[in-house]
Parts: sequence; structure tokens; C-alpha cells
Amino acid sequence: MKFLSVLHAFLAILPFSSAYWKGFNMAAQNSDGSCRTQAQWQTAFKRLKSQPGYFTSVRLYAASDCDTLARAVPAAIATGTKLLVGVWAEDSNHYAAEKQALINAIKAHGSDWMIAISVGSEDLYRGDTSASTLAGQIYDVRGMVRSMGVKQEVGHVDTWTAWYVYMRYF
Repeated sequence: MKFLSVLHAFLAILPFSSAYWKGFNMAAQNSDGSCRTQAQWQTAFKRLKSQPGYFTSVRLYAASDCDTLARAVPAAIATGTKLLVGVWAEDSNHYAAEKQALINAIKAHGSDWMIAISVGSEDLYRGDTSASTLAGQIYDVRGMVRSMGVKQEVGHVDTWTAWYVYMRYF
């Protein structure tokens, strides 16, 4: 219980109105459901930079859907956009495809275009997975990319309430 008191005190002093990276979430599909082409990614990234605030980073939900990384990474490099890469963690086949898409992108383009890697997205909040399974996947992806020389952080994106519920048991 003392741990939670300290955690709550620490969280209370954080400035939630500021962020280290500011950007937008972007899906791999266009509004009609078709997959974005590399040219469409590039146009979207250029458009973001022209908005007030000069946004230069984008969060992608998944790596393999619609060949996201294969199409978005060259466009990001061409426009100076940084990507928070999402690796979809549900369904073992999809997870394997996500990891392979990430491997392919790193082999083809290095990792300078990448802000960080998020394994899963709100999986705990939705109850789609257990914390231990998710932690194993985070360590799996972290080990995979570290073996390729990638230094960027590997973590998870979720609502703070999911972590609060999880932390109550420690």
C-alpha cells in the first residue's frame, strides 16, 4: 500500500498537459477502407507538418496491416516524420506478422525514423490479454529489436486506469 501512496504522490506532480512527443494517430486505411499507398502516406505527413504546431510525429496502430511499415517508413523518411510503431499483440499469427514487418522495416531502413515501439494498444483496458502475457510480448519485441541494434524504447500504450487496477495487487 505504501508503494501506491508514493506512486500517487509522484503522479500528482507530473504535468499532464505537456508531452515529450506530440503528434497524431493514423490508421493504415483511407476513409473508404482501402490501404494507404506510400504516396498517400507522404501527402498525409506533409499535411501534418503544415498544421499549426508543426507536427512531425505519427503513431501507427499496427505494423503489418496494409503493409503499413513498408509504405509508411519510406514516406516518413522522405518527409522527416518520426513514427511510434504499433505492434498488434492479439492473435498469435497477427503478432508474428507484425514482428516480421518490423524486422523488414528495420533491415531496409535502419531505425532513425522510429520514436519508439508500442506492443499492443489498450489490451489491458479491454481485457484482451493478461498483464503477464503482455509483459512477455514486450520483452520479446524488445529483445528482438535490441539484437538488431535498435535503441528506441519498447513499451505499451494503455489507459492509466488499466495500470492502476493492475498495480493495486502489488
